[in-house]
Amino acid sequence: MIVFTPANNKGGVGKTGVSAMFAEYCSLILKKKTLAIDLDGQCNFSSRYLPMEVDPSSPEGHIPPIHPDYDPTDPEDEDWDGRSSISDIFYGKPVIPYPTYISDLDVAPANGSRLLSAEHVRKNEVAHKVHDRLNEFLSLPEVKSTYDVVVIDTAPSKGPLTISAVRAATHIVIPSIMEENSIHGVYGILQLWMQENFKRSNREKIQLVGIMPNMFDNRTALHNQLYDDLLKHPELGKYVFPKDIKLSRRVIFAETACTGSNPRSVFDLPKSNVARQEALRVCEYMAEKVFSFQGECV
Repeated sequence: MIVFTPANNKGGVGKTGVSAMFAEYCSLILKKKTLAIDLDGQCNFSSRYLPMEVDPSSPEGHIPPIHPDYDPTDPEDEDWDGRSSISDIFYGKPVIPYPTYISDLDVAPANGSRLLSAEHVRKNEVAHKVHDRLNEFLSLPEVKSTYDVVVIDTAPSKGPLTISAVRAATHIVIPSIMEENSIHGVYGILQLWMQENFKRSNREKIQLVGIMPNMFDNRTALHNQLYDDLLKHPELGKYVFPKDIKLSRRVIFAETACTGSNPRSVFDLPKSNVARQEALRVCEYMAEKVFSFQGECV
C-alpha cells in the first residue's frame, strides 16, 4: 500500500491542493481505491469532500458530519455519536472513513479540536500516544486490504502530527513556493525525512518523490532565480522537479477547492484545458516515481 504525504513546515505552500490533486488523480484517473486523511486541524482537506460542521464545543474548530452509515436505532451504534474522524486513532476509537462523490475515494476527516489536543500531548507521552498511532492504523489488515493508496494532508509544522504522517509514509513530496521562507521549510522537512530514514532498514526507507515548485509565476524574476538556485544546489538539485513539471499560480486550482465548485476536480475539466494538462503532467511524474518505488517499500 502506498502512503503518500505532501509536507512542508511552512504554511501557504499548497500542501492541501497537492494532496487533493494526487488523491483525485489516483482515484479518478488510475482507478485506485484511495483514502484521503486530514491531519491538519484547519480541516481544509476534509471540507473539500464533506460538509464539515462548526464544533459547538469549540466554535473556531470543525467536526465531521453525521456518517451516512450511522443508524441511531441500531444497537451496534448505541455507543457511537455518528461522527468519525482520523483523530479517533489518538483516543482509542475506530475510524470509519466517509465515502465521497468520487467512487474510488474515501476520506478520514479531521476533527479540529481533537487534533489540537493530540498535537499538545505531553512530551514524555508523545511517542506512545501520537507518533506511532497513524502507522498502527494504516497497518490494520482491513485498511491494507481496502486501499491501494493513502494520501495524508499535514499541518504546516514539524509537530507530533506531521511526524506521525512522515513516520507512516512510504513516499513524501515537498511542495514549495519559490520564496525564501517557503524554501527554508523545505530544509526542515528534509531533516525530518533523513531522521526517520536513519531508523529504517534499506527496504523500508521513505522515498522522497521530490521538491515540487508550486504556485509558480514565470513572470516573476524571484521565482525563476530561486528555482534555478535550487536546481544548481549540490545536494538538493537532484530532488527538484524538472522545469516542465511544476504547478503554476492558477485561479482554477483555488476554485475547485471551494464548496459547491463546478467542476469539483481539475480532472473534470476538458482534456484541452491548460490547467488540467499541467496537473496531469505533475501527477504523472509523481505517480511514475511512486509506483516504480512500490516494490522497495513496505
